[in-house]
Amino acid sequence: MSRLRLFVWLLLLAHLGVLLWVAAHLPIGPHEAKLFFTGDTLVARLMHWGVTCFPDAEFLSIRIPFLVLHLINLYLFYRLCQALLNDETEVLTAFVTFLLLPGIVSSAVLATSTGLILALYQAFLLLYIKKREWLAYLVLPLMLYVDKSSVVFFFAMLTFALWRRNIPLLAASVTLFAAAVAMYGIEVHGKPKNYFVDTVALYAAIFSPLLFLYFFYAMYRILLKGQRTILWHIAFTILLLSLLLSMRQKIPIQDFAPYVVVAIPLMVHLFFRSYRVRLPEYRKPYRLAAVAVYAVLVLNTAILVFHRPLFLVLDNPQKHFAAPFYLPYWCAQALKERGIAAVTTRDGKLAYQLRFYGIEPNGGYSLSKKPAPGARSVTIRYKGRSIATCYVSKINN
Repeated sequence: MSRLRLFVWLLLLAHLGVLLWVAAHLPIGPHEAKLFFTGDTLVARLMHWGVTCFPDAEFLSIRIPFLVLHLINLYLFYRLCQALLNDETEVLTAFVTFLLLPGIVSSAVLATSTGLILALYQAFLLLYIKKREWLAYLVLPLMLYVDKSSVVFFFAMLTFALWRRNIPLLAASVTLFAAAVAMYGIEVHGKPKNYFVDTVALYAAIFSPLLFLYFFYAMYRILLKGQRTILWHIAFTILLLSLLLSMRQKIPIQDFAPYVVVAIPLMVHLFFRSYRVRLPEYRKPYRLAAVAVYAVLVLNTAILVFHRPLFLVLDNPQKHFAAPFYLPYWCAQALKERGIAAVTTRDGKLAYQLRFYGIEPNGGYSLSKKPAPGARSVTIRYKGRSIATCYVSKINN
């Protein structure tokens, strides 16, 4: 076993261990809680399956199905890299890059449809690239039932089939695109407003800033001079579509990003090709650039994973990106310490989170974030530091 392969195996084991730890300690989020109590989607069913099978695993129970999906996606991505790249160094580099992406790490521990999208999309790509097209066509209808992200995917597939003049694929894409639009519609709403910078910032958070900069360059370079494969076409089309739409309205980035990140092998191949055509004395800038990109990537992912200490150093802990996960949990703990088992709140998502922790809705107490006459303050603390304050008042019946 080569040293690089051994390093990747050790990194993979560390990655899985850290993800298990994060999944076991991360409280349920507002979207997850609402989905758990009101949703009838595949994601909601997977959450309930996890709780049924692992009732004593607390937070881990709702996340186990998505960790399993993550393992499947890592395997599929590795196989995809092997199908696309001939060099082992390129395969392992692409795999490690995918492994460390903040967007992939977060999708592994959160109850979202991203894992399902990635699994079906990568299965389709593998079958299509290996010339098992009719099996690939059987995967396509499954993607229709995951969520509304299938609209943009089938649109990209339609444009690819038109470009390649692939009649069977075109017929399947048109049919499924029409079905997706009929099921989910096309979201064009609100007063036109430019969210382009916000969307770029979200992609930078999913990839890490420097990596996304090079990824965008790689996609553009392939457009000009490279081989425009189905993987490149779908990734570039959806990336471009998301940026164009963001000039008018805020887009749900989770509907676009899964189809974009899978193109990581193309970026890695372009880098190594550019690196190897140069004489050794001219390769140093490439090595330095790679070190900078991966240093920022590792730092971003480390902050994402080991985020709790930030509650102790931020001037305003309530602006912590994980505050919507932790504050309701700590609030529930504080309420239980005061013997309060049921509260009424106007915040619907908060009510679902509190319900998950055993604080029932429509109780004899009112919970709010603002003080009211006669209300008792409940201080939410983490390691002795005051993080936030909520107010509880008795409801007079």
